[in-house]
Amino acid sequence: MKRKQVWKKNLDRLTPKQLAKYDDSLEVLRMMRHGTSFSKATKTVGISPPTVKRFLGKILSKKNKRIRVRKNDSLLRKLRIYENGREIFIQVRGTKKAGFVGKYHGAVGRLLDKNETNALESFADKTILDAFGKTYPFEIQTNKIIEILERHEEREFFTIYK
Repeated sequence: MKRKQVWKKNLDRLTPKQLAKYDDSLEVLRMMRHGTSFSKATKTVGISPPTVKRFLGKILSKKNKRIRVRKNDSLLRKLRIYENGREIFIQVRGTKKAGFVGKYHGAVGRLLDKNETNALESFADKTILDAFGKTYPFEIQTNKIIEILERHEEREFFTIYK
């Protein structure tokens, strides 16, 4: 009997240990997209190949006796965005949406580090659709983004052990 994989629909259902393995699998995927072989990537990250294959599924394929990855995927990723003066975490599906959120954070970084006042203009009318069908607008007001970041005392440290 095949085990039902509910984590493919919601990452919040994973235990901290499973979530760490999922994140490690995504790291292997990232390394492979940058040219590292499957076996070297799994050894570097420290995760077993069967675990990576279980989490990445059909993203991996064999070609000429080598394991390859597809250019795009539909894997879930839990990402942070700023919306309506607060920081929230959303789950997006796929590399394109995750890359779009990454471009937003890059623009926020340019705004704060290089003082580029027009860095967030391209996100003024843009929204992101999460894995559950809810739409989120991006926060583009500089003062609200600074308030959000000032609320952070220090970076959070997540652990998988209690």
